[in-house]
Amino acid sequence: MNDEIQSHRYGIGETVTLSAGFGYAREAETVYSIVALLPSNGAQLQYRIRSEMEKFERVAAENELSPPREQ
Repeated sequence: MNDEIQSHRYGIGETVTLSAGFGYAREAETVYSIVALLPSNGAQLQYRIRSEMEKFERVAAENELSPPREQ
């Protein structure tokens, strides 16, 4: 039995980008804000994210997210 408790790498209000290679149709380097922390999908913790450029929210697993590049 695994007693290790997972914790989210990112917090509500932090900004992230979607990592390349996950098949999302999006503008390059679109920045998203974390709006909610979600439970694991069985393998990865999940997040609800939103971009100011979109009218909807997305759900993304932690391995799909990266910190935004510094300009």
